[in-house]
Amino acid sequence: MRRPRLLISAGLTFLLLWGSAQPGLAQAPPIKIGVMFPLTGPLTSQGLPERDAVKQAFDEENYQVAGRKIELIIEDSQGKPDIGLTKARKMVESDRVHLLLAELVSVVGNAMASYVTAERIPWVNTVALAALTRSLKSPYIFRFVPSSYQFGLTAGQWTKKQGWKKVYFIGWDAPPSREAAEAVKKVFGEENVVEALFPPVGTADYGPYLAKIDPKKADGILAAMWGADALRITRQYSEYGLKGRLPFFGIASFTSEELLAVMPPEAEGLLSAYTYCGTLDTPENRRFVEGYRARYNAWPGSYQYMGYMSAKFVIQALKDIQGRAEDREAFIAALRKIQLRGPMGMASFDERQGMVGDFYVLKVVRKDGRLQNECIERIPQVKDPYDLFP
Repeated sequence: MRRPRLLISAGLTFLLLWGSAQPGLAQAPPIKIGVMFPLTGPLTSQGLPERDAVKQAFDEENYQVAGRKIELIIEDSQGKPDIGLTKARKMVESDRVHLLLAELVSVVGNAMASYVTAERIPWVNTVALAALTRSLKSPYIFRFVPSSYQFGLTAGQWTKKQGWKKVYFIGWDAPPSREAAEAVKKVFGEENVVEALFPPVGTADYGPYLAKIDPKKADGILAAMWGADALRITRQYSEYGLKGRLPFFGIASFTSEELLAVMPPEAEGLLSAYTYCGTLDTPENRRFVEGYRARYNAWPGSYQYMGYMSAKFVIQALKDIQGRAEDREAFIAALRKIQLRGPMGMASFDERQGMVGDFYVLKVVRKDGRLQNECIERIPQVKDPYDLFP
């Protein structure tokens, strides 16, 4: 009676040992990725779409990379530094995420930076704050968004090329727009920026600022504020009689596609320059737009593009290291090397782990019954100007 039991026991042991030695038969635990954006509060119109685009990228992989399941731990920073840091700690220390794919708000990113570096957690973000990859130089922080110097310089250079000699600058009283203003001054010369105006984030009435702008003293206005503030100043710029008298150029995501659905009619004709043009006719962009439309019944814009591409970089790096997310140094090394073709062309990280990619000059037009961006000009492979702003 004993022999059959021993044979059965030995057989089961062999099968278990054999199964554990075979690739794919022993199920590896999921790769946990901490995803955090402002999902409530004043920056919801940017945070929610970016989160959705991150989810789209992983959905296209069926939430599986290199044979391992992907688990997204999603949190809401509310755009507040104390809450964002608390949520980041929770994801790292309680949820035990392998990496962070999180955040777009500069004050939240600033609050997280030292903690992420101390914990040695790989972090891919879309925070435009230049210091994250400049002065900090953390090996764990990657920024798939142009720095504020990067997008400020690009806007200044393009408008100067069009013949602008003197300009007004108006932008949030916040680090990204103040850095963009420094880039504009670098292009035109401080003496040719007639005035730099810095209203607070969330300004309801731009009248006191617009009243200071004299069309006779400048060739145009460069504006660096985003979300609901871009909508308000566009309308009020027209109401104050400046439209048609002084050209207006939006810096970065001023006319991003996710905003155009709620932009006032006065937005038609506005120019801006940034990383995404929704009407660009490439196979990669068509796939991105169609996929986002099918999932969310909305048009993707620059925030969705950056969230989607951030996730694509993470996916490619995980593939390159055969899913070994626990090996942080290997993951970071893989990220540094990737040259990835996306909806807007080739993209990569530079020597300080900031984004390198194509910019597009955009013009808001009304077509097919809606406002959309027309791709006016491609500016290839824009890199952070470290030599101009050490």
